[in-house]
Amino acid sequence: MSRYPMYGVQDEQAPVWSRGGSVLESQGGQQGYNPYGYSPHMGQHTTIIHSHTKPQSDASIYKVGIYGWRKRCLYGFILLLTIFVVLNIALTLWIMSVLDFSSEGMGALKMDEDGVRVTGRAQFDLPVHFSQLSTARDEALTIDSYRGVHLQSRNLSGEISSRFSLGQEGRTTAVCDKFEIFDKSNKLLFYADSNEVGLKLENLRILDEGGSVFEGAIQTSLLRPEADTPLRLESPTRGIVIDAAQDIEVLSSAGEINVNSLLDMNIVSKQGKIRLESSSIYVEGMARSNGRGVNHYQVCICQNGRLFMAEQGADCRADRSICA
Repeated sequence: MSRYPMYGVQDEQAPVWSRGGSVLESQGGQQGYNPYGYSPHMGQHTTIIHSHTKPQSDASIYKVGIYGWRKRCLYGFILLLTIFVVLNIALTLWIMSVLDFSSEGMGALKMDEDGVRVTGRAQFDLPVHFSQLSTARDEALTIDSYRGVHLQSRNLSGEISSRFSLGQEGRTTAVCDKFEIFDKSNKLLFYADSNEVGLKLENLRILDEGGSVFEGAIQTSLLRPEADTPLRLESPTRGIVIDAAQDIEVLSSAGEINVNSLLDMNIVSKQGKIRLESSSIYVEGMARSNGRGVNHYQVCICQNGRLFMAEQGADCRADRSICA
């Protein structure tokens, strides 16, 4: 057969395709070939294509896709994955509802513009670092710990400069270079450092019935008891030394002054005077002599109350150098 079909001859084995929806018919009711491609009835252009390729059987066609048990396994895997995704989403939503997740925070922990706000009781198992800790105006701040509370601060070089500890054994410890206590008007009341301890108070009151024990020296300008309470200075096993650069005044406005000593009592004035001013001066418990023995001196008194000694049997007279 030639490459191109003959005009006017129809090949019964070849299919005929047409464009435009019309096929030419020859005389006798059969379709014919129009070499010019015009329809005498429609006036429309028609193109006819003849194919000599034979259709292939279904057995020789390769089918693309997943079939059989592979398809069932794929559907089963997709179903199982869908179940896991649904369970994961449901578990996530349940955890969020239990922990009270929201746009403001989680549960009692809320995020504000100024910082983090905790509502109710909070427990921290690990160290927490913050620059300020405060509560609402109508609430109190409570810090509770089973192992003690430790507060410490560092200097610019990162070293610990001060530390405050509340121990579980009931001991409170403050470690610092200087410890100070102020009142609400920012007035210093108490301070302590490695050299001294100071109290800037108008009155220091010791409420213990047994008094107070001081191991070192005490420096004060006034020492007085409360009203209707006697003042007692006592050293059971040691001595008491009262020293002053100028005057020492022992005054009792409405009571007695008793000075008791087991051994000697010495009143010494190196350059000044020892003055006893009273309408009555009694010296009791002195030893008496029976007039025998060695002659002794006499004790005489000037008009201004000064005491001096005189020879035994002599008159108690003195000039201005003695009774001045």
